[in-house]
Amino acid sequence: MTDRPRSAPMPAVLRQGRPPRDPALAVRCPHCAAAPDMRCTTRAGRARTVRLVPCEARLAAWAAAHAIATAVCPTCQVLPGTPCRTPDGQPHDIHPARLTEAGDAA
Repeated sequence: MTDRPRSAPMPAVLRQGRPPRDPALAVRCPHCAAAPDMRCTTRAGRARTVRLVPCEARLAAWAAAHAIATAVCPTCQVLPGTPCRTPDGQPHDIHPARLTEAGDAA
């Protein structure tokens, strides 16, 4: 009898056993209230949705959180980690230019 393995070793990519996780699953879904790392559910929260992509609201929430964490806003010139501001210094919703900037960096 030989000490040779019976088959070729499995590549690490196949060994994982599941597809890569969607990064948007890291945030709570504002539409269906699904917890982080859980798939989106129906609005009543009773059943998981059949589709594997998260709700549009969850994708938008993740994009905003990612943009705030990683991109400088070209409109109001705040640093990563700081929410967008109006010219008088008041908090403002995220500027579209910042979302674009974060998308280009990713």
